[in-house]
Amino acid sequence: MNALTNFANALLRPLAARYRANVGASLSQYGLRYEDCLIEHPKVLEAIDLSDKEVLVGRNRRVKRAMDLSFKKKELGDYRPDLVEANDPFKDEIRTLVKKIEDREEEREMINKGW
Repeated sequence: MNALTNFANALLRPLAARYRANVGASLSQYGLRYEDCLIEHPKVLEAIDLSDKEVLVGRNRRVKRAMDLSFKKKELGDYRPDLVEANDPFKDEIRTLVKKIEDREEEREMINKGW
């Protein structure tokens, strides 16, 4: 079983890297980050509420700019090529908070079950 898992990982790792690069390029066209596209379920909404004001303002600006660019059928590079180069589409600001919230919920469930 372990050999099969290692084989599958060796096969999928290059494909995953290529897919990540494609997703990053697509997000950079509009100046978005991966976190901007997260489905807003309660844990993500709580993480957004707990994040710094700058994170929330930046996220809202990126989403609004992406909607505007999409409506105009343009890319961010047409207006601000410097932002395309400076954008890190996989920067973590919200996902770390989501992980902490999930860990807290898991701990709460374990305490309520009595282990």
